[in-house]
Amino acid sequence: MKRKVTSANYTQEVLMAKKPVLVEFYAEWCAKCAMMEDVLEELARENDFWMNVCQINIEESKDLAQKFEVEIVPTYVVFWKSKPIAAANGVRDKNTLEDMVKEAVIDAKDSPQ
Repeated sequence: MKRKVTSANYTQEVLMAKKPVLVEFYAEWCAKCAMMEDVLEELARENDFWMNVCQINIEESKDLAQKFEVEIVPTYVVFWKSKPIAAANGVRDKNTLEDMVKEAVIDAKDSPQ
């Protein structure tokens, strides 16, 4: 199940996560974000054993949207070991998002710390 994240639980849900985290920055007024709801829910349900899927509303958590310079919604950021390691935006299919997380984690493992 995808999780709603705010400034209050961001550290716990994203930075302290034991698994890779895909965060979608979205807005209620965004039609493309609404199109992604079912895709993200399915992605979360099918991949819960190895990754978390979270959503951050840019209107409710403006500080996080500013921190990650979110100018387009939906924007996706992959976090692993407390760090953002990949980003993309726009409408994406489930497989593309899943592959983005996998590739970002593999690349992060291969790069020097």
